[in-house]
Amino acid sequence: MVVLPLSAPCSLSQFMISLGIDLSLTATGCYCLNETGAMVSSQLIKTKPSGDKPIDGLRRLMKIRDEIIFEGVEVVCIEGMAFSVRKTTALTQLSGLNYLVREASLSNGIPFFIVAPTSLKKFITGKGNCGKDVIMLELFKRYGVTITDNNLADAFGLAMIGLAVMNKYPFDLIEPQKEVVKLIKKQL
Repeated sequence: MVVLPLSAPCSLSQFMISLGIDLSLTATGCYCLNETGAMVSSQLIKTKPSGDKPIDGLRRLMKIRDEIIFEGVEVVCIEGMAFSVRKTTALTQLSGLNYLVREASLSNGIPFFIVAPTSLKKFITGKGNCGKDVIMLELFKRYGVTITDNNLADAFGLAMIGLAVMNKYPFDLIEPQKEVVKLIKKQL
């Protein structure tokens, strides 16, 4: 497996590149994989609030969007909203960020898919409800990768889903994965 340093840009490749994005106001995880399942790049975009004015919040969301590297990417998988978030301000901001990233993908001519958190978990673990630690363990067991950040682990899983949806998944799909892919393909 080829490993590039964190934040290395996605280089143009002879292979299809899938970008998984786990959106967060504090640490957005991005993972690019090629169709062999090899990492092309990963990013962890960290931000903190910088003021109380509405414009400050918008600038924060735009900063996150602008740091995501779309170069060479052919499909984007974005984790959908977790509506169990208790703070309505955070939910509103995450929703805004979600749509800013969708717009950026569209502006770059890259198709995107929205993956519900339960579908991501089901694709990686076979179950739609589990903790973040289980996802990281399953990524190690299934793909041999050690990822110690929850946001990057989700982004890796999302990038794998992107490959599967585009029929470029380098492994045999198990039944729960087939169910997730079938559901997501309805977005096409």
